Amino acid sequence: MKKHIILLTISVIYALSITAQNQNLSVSSLSGQSVESILQQHLAGDGVLITGCDCPNVFSDPAKFNNQTGNVTYPQIGSFNRNGFTNFPFVSGLVMTSGNVSVAAGPNNSSSASASVSPYYTETALSQYTTNTVTSSASLEFDFIAMADEFAFNYIFGSEEYCEYVNSSYNDVFAFILTGIDPVTYTTTTKNVAIVPGTVSTPVTINNVNHGYHSSSSSGPGTDPSNSQYFIHNSSTNGVQYDGYTTALAAQAIIFACQPYHMKLAVANVGDVAYDSGVFLEEGSFYSPHVQIDTVWELPHAGDTLIQNCRELDLKFSVERPALTSTTSIIINTGGNAVFGSDYTLTKPNGVEISPEDNSFYFPEGDTVQYAHVKMLPTAHFPAGVTTKTAELYIVTQGCTSFSDLEPHFRYIDTIILHLRANDTIVLVDTSFTKCNELEFMEVRQERGTPTLTYQWTPETGITDPTSLATGCHITESGTYQMIATDRWHCLADTATVEVTIVPKPEFTVTYTPDHGCMPLPVTLQTQYTPTYANLFWTISNDTAYNFTSTDATIHTTLPVPGYYDISLLVESAPGCSDSITYPNVIHVSDFPHADFVFSPAEPSNGEEVFFYNLSTGENITNYAWSFGDGHSSFVEEPSHTYHLTESDMMTVHLTVTNSDGCSNDTMQIVPVEDNFAFYTPNSFTPNNDGKNDIFLPKVRDVVNYEFLIYTRTGELIFATNNPEQGWDGNVKDKPAPEGVYVWKITYAKIGTPEEMMAKTGTITLLR
Repeated sequence: MKKHIILLTISVIYALSITAQNQNLSVSSLSGQSVESILQQHLAGDGVLITGCDCPNVFSDPAKFNNQTGNVTYPQIGSFNRNGFTNFPFVSGLVMTSGNVSVAAGPNNSSSASASVSPYYTETALSQYTTNTVTSSASLEFDFIAMADEFAFNYIFGSEEYCEYVNSSYNDVFAFILTGIDPVTYTTTTKNVAIVPGTVSTPVTINNVNHGYHSSSSSGPGTDPSNSQYFIHNSSTNGVQYDGYTTALAAQAIIFACQPYHMKLAVANVGDVAYDSGVFLEEGSFYSPHVQIDTVWELPHAGDTLIQNCRELDLKFSVERPALTSTTSIIINTGGNAVFGSDYTLTKPNGVEISPEDNSFYFPEGDTVQYAHVKMLPTAHFPAGVTTKTAELYIVTQGCTSFSDLEPHFRYIDTIILHLRANDTIVLVDTSFTKCNELEFMEVRQERGTPTLTYQWTPETGITDPTSLATGCHITESGTYQMIATDRWHCLADTATVEVTIVPKPEFTVTYTPDHGCMPLPVTLQTQYTPTYANLFWTISNDTAYNFTSTDATIHTTLPVPGYYDISLLVESAPGCSDSITYPNVIHVSDFPHADFVFSPAEPSNGEEVFFYNLSTGENITNYAWSFGDGHSSFVEEPSHTYHLTESDMMTVHLTVTNSDGCSNDTMQIVPVEDNFAFYTPNSFTPNNDGKNDIFLPKVRDVVNYEFLIYTRTGELIFATNNPEQGWDGNVKDKPAPEGVYVWKITYAKIGTPEEMMAKTGTITLLR
């Protein structure tokens, strides 16, 4: 849809900030061109007629520059273009200066913008806005008529007198002077419309818009700034010549529509002809807002489609302020392949249907809004294969219709294209989902409906994309969901019900006891699980052909053969919703070991060390328990033992072997132990080194704690030993002892009764 919409700016349009661009405004003099063509080419905008328009019998007075009609002879007006100086608000337009227009262009160099015109023109109308003498001036004046009851144009005022001459008598002046009937007082008035935003009548001047007083060429803020938010200090060397200028401002006023008004735009030096000033006027910005057209749907959703028996719209026609007189008319013509009157109708604001013969209406005095209603008829016909038709509305708005000379110039056409569509059918299919623990995807099947439907899941909890037929989701609880499909205009809808069943994934624990033992091994397996209705599947197996299954929560069974057994449990809460666990080699059933041993010597003597050799067989034997028959025991694999008996005896030796699973076996053997105690001492010896009877050695066997002593007849100890195998060689201190009788003493204990000490004494005769 194409709309002619112009909005009036009442306050500051936008502010300007300066950054280094290294680009400058370009200015071209318009000297030699006609005043009226300058106005039409560079200032006239929409909704207004300005002197010089192609409208005979509308304006009686010609346009003037410096009070002259025809072609411009003064070099104080020109056109400008910002080129690369993009920080300047206006792309192009008119510029008027108090001196030669060429000085307005940048860069802002050290030389002042002063180019006096001789002889110069003096605009006396500006004298009322200054207390000093008005000198070199530029003045552009013309008549205009506006379609609406207001007008506006955009401007920027700049001066080389910034900032040194702020609050001085050298204060260049400018004004936009409007003359015509005031819509409040109904009298002809003259007023300046170039005023500071937010004020009633404060004119825009150097003293009124600045960033402070300066006594020198200082670039920083001065003292006593005035309305500095509308001022830009031109500190850079590019852009324009002027040291300062205003932000983009708007001159505007409320007037009577369709009535002639006079406008004078003027700028002048004050006090002297030095330090020029200028006014920049944005190209085409002199305008008056006309009727604005909007579409207002009965169902407020974006689009341009009428739906049969559902979706209708209003065409809204609005003006900025209440119409003062019935000067604006609306004409609606139709086109397109939709048949006006059969497929759709148009109704005026008064409720009367529009017809080809009666297709216009007026804005009554005091109204700001009018509506025309568009409705698709139930009788609208769509041939086979045709789903939509097009209705084209050509809307003509006319202002100042009571002035026949003005009407052709205030005529605007908008084209609105609407699409007509019959009601469709939307069909969604109910569905259901059953999932284990969590549902991660849902989709609803659509059997009928346009491809531009909107979709909505409800509730949205857990839905990844609540506006899609197919969506990811995170749903962990059973519930009912709805998918609502709606056409883009909210005329038609269908709802599918989606039942979601979430089956909890089973959870369980497993215990088994014992986890090892001897064959056959009784075992108990048990599980605790949720949900309680779940099915159980046990399996116990080993690497042989053994395989046991059960569905009970508690199992008592016996594992018959040795080896490692696996346990598996599958818990299923619903088909496809299960969990399982396998414990490999978790129970070990052991065979019994075989105990066996031998010993050496075969017939040990009392006190002789006996060695036992383990010959047991079986896997993982870890414990050996020996009992030697005399109250003594051992737990090493191959021990040794010495018997201490009081007499010969047959000793029963037991061996018990146990493997890592606690399986035991024992055996026994008889060990014959001989008690060989003996004691004999000779009564003489001949230590003459002939190899015969040279040593006095008592013969003792199976004794402990042995001590052998020899004394002289006078009681002197001459020999001592604890070794039963050591005898006396007949020497005393390495010298032969004399022949004679010597006394011996032996103390000992029998090996079987080591706690009972015994002593014997006697004599020995030493012969040489």
